[in-house]
Amino acid sequence: MKQNNFYIVILAAALVGAALTGCNPKTTSSASSAETGEAVVLGPKYSKKGLLVPEETRLSLGVRVVEVTEQKVSATLELSLRVYQSGDGGGRASGTVTPEQAKSLHAGQAVEMKSADGPSFTGKVTRLNDELEKATGTIEVLVEFPSAPQPVNAGAFLQARVALDAAADVVSIPSAALLQCSDGHSVFTVSGEHLVRTPVKVGATSGGFVEIKDGLYAGDQVVLQPVMSLWMTELAAVKGGQACCVQPAKGK
Repeated sequence: MKQNNFYIVILAAALVGAALTGCNPKTTSSASSAETGEAVVLGPKYSKKGLLVPEETRLSLGVRVVEVTEQKVSATLELSLRVYQSGDGGGRASGTVTPEQAKSLHAGQAVEMKSADGPSFTGKVTRLNDELEKATGTIEVLVEFPSAPQPVNAGAFLQARVALDAAADVVSIPSAALLQCSDGHSVFTVSGEHLVRTPVKVGATSGGFVEIKDGLYAGDQVVLQPVMSLWMTELAAVKGGQACCVQPAKGK
């Protein structure tokens, strides 16, 4: 995963480099077109208001903006199960969740399971046991599965996923608009002519959308792509003083 992130950063840097070709604040600040006499327009600039990206540069980077919406986003609960009974191809397993997580579970819910080296198979929640809650602070989840593609022995551990019901519409954005950095999750919001990197708190993720618990409102506008290139541009502007892009004079 670290290697993939390295290649993503290198690719983003290459894209920004292509868009920012000719950066040289010492020469572009007073540059002009010999043929037309028009001043050459500087590219992206960073200030307290955010990243100011000229329209020509937005087009060259392929900047796309979408509106923040409200919709149902189903969450997924992941837990570890241990098989305590097996036989006739199927078996029973149990795991623990927090009391808060248990509120989203009920008997009959489908559970997708798989062993470390085997294919996935399905079962269902049969019961929630709260007898040990006072002692351990957890709720026991009992699951059974009628069959498995490979024999599962008692004592084996399974990784399980339970799709939770989406109760209400929540603020959400396409997952592609989300940027994850060392300081957490953020998005580029549109504020007039500026693009502002805004911290957000995320929730459930499903179907290419992610729930935003804090930081955005429905109707806000965020950049869908290319968030990585904009982030690299912002870094160049912050650390280098200015991320510039020489624009061709009008009429060229």
